[in-house]
Amino acid sequence: MKRESWSLNKNIGYLLIFSMVFWLPITAASAKTVTYVKEYTYQASELDSKLSSRTVAMEQVKRLLLEELGTYLISETEVKDFQLTRDRISSLTAGIVMTVILEETWDGRTYFLKAKITTDTDELVKSLDRIRGNQEESKNWEETRKKTEEALREIEKLKKEIADGKAEKISQEKYVKAVNELSALEWFRKGYALRHNEKNNQEAMKAFDKAIEIDPNFAKAYAGRAAIYNEWRQYKKGLRESEQAVKLDPNLAWGYNCRGWAYNGLRNHQKALEDLTRAIELEPKYAWAYSHRSSAYYFLAKYHQAIEDANRAIELAPGLANAYFNRGEVARIIG
Repeated sequence: MKRESWSLNKNIGYLLIFSMVFWLPITAASAKTVTYVKEYTYQASELDSKLSSRTVAMEQVKRLLLEELGTYLISETEVKDFQLTRDRISSLTAGIVMTVILEETWDGRTYFLKAKITTDTDELVKSLDRIRGNQEESKNWEETRKKTEEALREIEKLKKEIADGKAEKISQEKYVKAVNELSALEWFRKGYALRHNEKNNQEAMKAFDKAIEIDPNFAKAYAGRAAIYNEWRQYKKGLRESEQAVKLDPNLAWGYNCRGWAYNGLRNHQKALEDLTRAIELEPKYAWAYSHRSSAYYFLAKYHQAIEDANRAIELAPGLANAYFNRGEVARIIG
């Protein structure tokens, strides 16, 4: 078997997978907790290395098993009242559940994985309810799942070409690209989950760095770094990262929101207003963009618009504290 030099980061081995298949018995004391275990074996092609095999195996496990989790949630919990498809539930749960790898082996031809997931279904349902009301977060998870599916399909297609003896250099290059995209998506997913669920911006930044190291054109990873820099009040760095994000993807509402946020921090409120308006044009239900635009209007002494945007942000995301703060500041001034 050929040993190719992959641009995958060597630390890919530490990535977690989200998986389950067998529902283990639970006690009455933990009646709201379910545990699943999954075993998966990946058959490598002649182009695969240990790292590429592990990357593909993890994603195949996750794809299949999050579908199983979605089926369970729809049939056994109040998620059925949310009117979500199984695919969408799989997308959203990918950023919530944490998986522990129990065993993994590589014999040069096959990669074996055994992992478990334990989750409190009540807490999981609450998290799903929160995420589905957050347009930015929900859309990011769904788009990440779709891109992952596309990369997996491309890998399977190229593997078949290789097995049929049809592979040429261009196919090999495509294979490396598809596997690298899969790896970058996993690092992005990890960073996004760390930022939103564990509020661990230090580790989230490292994950976004890895995603960009693997794929320098990953617009959303730049937006992720921009958001963290803005939260750290390092607005010049936030501006730099968000400018790269919108350069790579001119239709990325998250990028414009982060750039507008950075401009607000740098006291260029007119520029902020322009970017945040663009973000809202792209995503009309973008609560954070309304909240940040409310701040821009406030500093420009356009108090009526500031109140309107704060109200809209609260309507879209009732738990958005920043919007309540903005509304309170305007009310304090205008009485």
